[in-house]
Amino acid sequence: MTSRRTTAPFRSYKPSDRDWIIRANVRHYERIDGFDPSFAEAVSKALDLLEERIDDDTSKFLIAEAGEIRRPVGCVFFSTERAAVGRLRLFYLEEPFRGLGIGRQMIEDLIGHAKTHDFEKILVSTFDRHEAACRLYRKLGFREMAKEPATAFGQLMFQIDFEKTLPDHPQ
Repeated sequence: MTSRRTTAPFRSYKPSDRDWIIRANVRHYERIDGFDPSFAEAVSKALDLLEERIDDDTSKFLIAEAGEIRRPVGCVFFSTERAAVGRLRLFYLEEPFRGLGIGRQMIEDLIGHAKTHDFEKILVSTFDRHEAACRLYRKLGFREMAKEPATAFGQLMFQIDFEKTLPDHPQ
């Protein structure tokens, strides 16, 4: 069986990407997961927090692009959570671009960035119904640290917290 792998160019996030990120996330998660309108506010607040860190060189915010007009098709954000610990946020990839290795490349890029900036750990949280993201995090060496029931965006789910200890740092 051959795997479908492709590449997509990445670039840094610009504030002009904000509307696309909110629209794409809301459209997807309302349709697929039944998230209620509070999700749009949560995405907007997360972007507010991240944009405060846009000039911090330890942060890295990626946009994946596709097509001749190089339109956004994915995003992921990395920023400092606390000393030597970073967090991935707002990882999203449009459905036609899933399963092609693009998401993996995006996360690997941020792992490399974290290593370069001497981070010890990377954290990421998601929900159990995001099975493909959970599989990807596990394949990339993230360990499940907690799984707790959560009511979020009008849905009862389990929040899963993952952690990746970077090489040269004890667990």
